[in-house]
Amino acid sequence: MNGTETKDTSIIPVGVYCYTWNELPSEKNNFRGTINKCPYLKRENVNGVEFPWCDYLEKGGYPNGGKWAGWEDEVAAEKALIEHFGSEEKMNEKLSLSLLFDLCKECNINE
Repeated sequence: MNGTETKDTSIIPVGVYCYTWNELPSEKNNFRGTINKCPYLKRENVNGVEFPWCDYLEKGGYPNGGKWAGWEDEVAAEKALIEHFGSEEKMNEKLSLSLLFDLCKECNINE
């Protein structure tokens, strides 16, 4: 049991992403729309190493692309995360959400 049974699913955005559009990208906003992120979506920081995290699923993922703090040296980043999670196996289990970095919903709630 991961605790999701008692969490409020009504606050999870409808659709396949961890957000809904507040304002679509357009010429008016210099093609920089705004979004409302899922309240469960976080950016965790463990000893200076950032990664995407879903409080609903109590799991995260590896960042892929972009500028995420602490990943300049991947070996050092993984070492810090293994230490935090207790083992490489536990780290891999807790960071198993492969598309969360791109705000793709992995909880399958309100799709």
